[in-house]
Amino acid sequence: MTTSTRTTWCSTTGANALRRVTRGWGAGLRACALCAALLAQDPGAAAAHAIILESEPAAGAKLAEPPARIYLRFNSKLEKRLSHVTLAAADGRPVPLPVAADGSEKLDRIVLPLGSLRPGAYVVRYKVLAADGHITEGALRFTVLEPK
Repeated sequence: MTTSTRTTWCSTTGANALRRVTRGWGAGLRACALCAALLAQDPGAAAAHAIILESEPAAGAKLAEPPARIYLRFNSKLEKRLSHVTLAAADGRPVPLPVAADGSEKLDRIVLPLGSLRPGAYVVRYKVLAADGHITEGALRFTVLEPK
């Protein structure tokens, strides 16, 4: 009979999340039971990252008129002071958009007013810090069409 020791590293906390000694089927069942018990204590740990639920403009939108704002809604509260959003035209450098943390808005949303945009393709990049400490990065693209 062989024995192997395996350690799983947790990149979020920097700690060994699970250390187990495998001996036949019994150890595997004990490991599954341990994982189930850990998830039962903190079910949010399995889906801890902020996920974007809604955006205006929508990803891939082709707009007849430029949007007046960028609106991002997430599935969890955000630390707005530590979150960043940029807007870039397809041929330009990203311009940071100020994320206000004035307390009057809902904590799961970012609303950014925009000036007038010329026709063309744009990319909104966001890097947000969820209240649980996890960072989420993403991008959405939209196009402002030439007037008819």
